[in-house]
Amino acid sequence: MNRYVIDRAALDGNVRQVVALAGVPVMAVVKANGYGFGLTEMALACKRGGITRFAITELDDVAPLRAVLDEGDDVLVMRSTALADEAAAIVRSGCIATVGSRAAARALDEAAAAAGAVARCHVKVDTGFGRYGFLPDDVEGVLACYACENLRVEGVYTHFSAAYGDGALTRSQLAALEGVCAAVEAAGFSAGVRHAANSPALFNVPEAKLDLVRIGSAFTGRVITLAPTGLTRVGYLEAQVIDVKTLPAGSPLGYGGAAQVKRETQVAFVSAGTQEGFGLAVEKPPTLRGALSTAKGAAQKRRLEVVIGGRAYPVLGEADLSLTLVDVTGGDVQAGALARLDPSPLMVGRNVPRVYV
Repeated sequence: MNRYVIDRAALDGNVRQVVALAGVPVMAVVKANGYGFGLTEMALACKRGGITRFAITELDDVAPLRAVLDEGDDVLVMRSTALADEAAAIVRSGCIATVGSRAAARALDEAAAAAGAVARCHVKVDTGFGRYGFLPDDVEGVLACYACENLRVEGVYTHFSAAYGDGALTRSQLAALEGVCAAVEAAGFSAGVRHAANSPALFNVPEAKLDLVRIGSAFTGRVITLAPTGLTRVGYLEAQVIDVKTLPAGSPLGYGGAAQVKRETQVAFVSAGTQEGFGLAVEKPPTLRGALSTAKGAAQKRRLEVVIGGRAYPVLGEADLSLTLVDVTGGDVQAGALARLDPSPLMVGRNVPRVYV
């Protein structure tokens, strides 16, 4: 059976390194099944590193996450919602809500009043991402949240859109958030905990740390930065070679024969493909540097690779749904051999077992 293998010690090392670098409290973002590492397993790794603040987007994640956290640990639901049933569920859960619009504030306020509670929340400001959040010039809407009788605003935050490379844009977003916070303070309210930095901003824009940083991808060792991070790239997909055969020169590959082998080729069939996330995503920043790298890679006919017996072999054509063809010409590869593939953990299906070693 295919499995996604994670080195627990290496993951713990990444968590410790992030905490040390941050110098301010770290909120572990464990959305998307713990960035592909498993929701509860990633949360426990962060707990071992001393982290007590967590963030998710889906309400279905609240119960399993709460099951492994301590009573005093905080959970922020990062998705602002104006739906009455979702607002009520957040109030019942005791999580911290995100309020990103007047309608969302109204729904949460009414849900809290109905429950006879005061809902904890953070205000979200959209400084240039286009997702939920008050626009920076809607200070009146932000202040209305602080004035709600049944809401306790404990923080305010934004999300950077290009912290992996565009420092000027990131700093302009940071300035917009700080402007909103200043307006809140000038109106006589305490803005609360200010946070903006995600994984790339932690490494690329140090001044964005503010009072708290939100980290997800950096724990996996996969984060786009301007300089080496020292983090360990953790996790690999393990699958078996299920057969090996020789294809004559000119043999077509895949649907429609879009590719073909140019010489007699020894082919290994690896029992993993796009359903396990392999070949679905390439981690490259959409910057001039990234575009040049992509063009250079195309010129050099860069291919996906699979490691078998400690040796890297090129993938032939494109990964299929459940099968990847690998050129093992000149190697001693037999059926039953274990292959290592490196998909983005975010793309590895939840049905693939996560195995910690």
